Amino acid sequence: MHIDIHDIDLIDKIDKTGSFSGAASQLFRTRSAITQHVQKLEDQLGFLIFDRSSYRPTLTPEGQLFLERGRPFLRGFDRFKSEVQHIQQGWESEFSIAVDDILGAESIYFLIEEFRKVAPQVTVRISREVLNGCWDALLNNRADLVIGASGDPPMELVCNHAPLGTVDFVYAVSSDHPLAQYKGDITPEILSTYPMIIVPDTSFSMPKRTSGVVSQQAKIFVPTVADKVTAQLKGLGVGFVPLPKVQHFLDEGKMVKLQLPHNPKKKGEFKAAWLKQPENRSLKWFLKALSEESIKQKILQS
Repeated sequence: MHIDIHDIDLIDKIDKTGSFSGAASQLFRTRSAITQHVQKLEDQLGFLIFDRSSYRPTLTPEGQLFLERGRPFLRGFDRFKSEVQHIQQGWESEFSIAVDDILGAESIYFLIEEFRKVAPQVTVRISREVLNGCWDALLNNRADLVIGASGDPPMELVCNHAPLGTVDFVYAVSSDHPLAQYKGDITPEILSTYPMIIVPDTSFSMPKRTSGVVSQQAKIFVPTVADKVTAQLKGLGVGFVPLPKVQHFLDEGKMVKLQLPHNPKKKGEFKAAWLKQPENRSLKWFLKALSEESIKQKILQS
């Protein structure tokens, strides 16, 4: 017995149009050809698919089960055809983006929304990286594009990169933290008496970096920048945090910005980075978008 996707498609069209003639019209075939095809299929299966006792053919219980089990294959085949056509048009089947956790994946959701309008069949994979993890994602082919890389790429990584811009960082603590009411200069020695909240570098093969850690300072490691902000909001520790992510807490008085004479200002400089892939249409789309100043600022300040 041989049943293919066209058999399921035929039964589906008869069911949806309500007649053999309707299916024949959609498939550009004659009604008699459709009737013969269904009869042959019923002979192969050993049961009637349609009850023809009334004017409108209706599915028998066996025919209903046949179509219920077959429709998922039909939908899968339609997706497959669409994906193949998309690839023929020059689009990739999948595109991977690594985003530094300082910016957060949510900072590029608006870009993903626009991208899907032009390439709905491309699977987009977003991953979170921290510090050297961004460069490591390119080095080990975990990403086609990195948004938010900082520092310099390793010598062994041949890639292109372009500046995105800067993000202001502030040394902020909970308004209930002892340092919030401290009078006088806050020295590194004073800071070292409180735990530093750290989001660890996600690099696998490159040396791991840290930022803003005082020597001999106790550390509390948390998985994301959002967790770091929450931990500092609860008074568990101290550290630099990106201003856009805590500005509302500062405005509401839930956090306090500390002035550090030894490190008064801190800015993070971020880049977009990618491996040279001249035929990657998805990459071209994102790079064009990231060349616009308004988009870069929206990502940095989200």
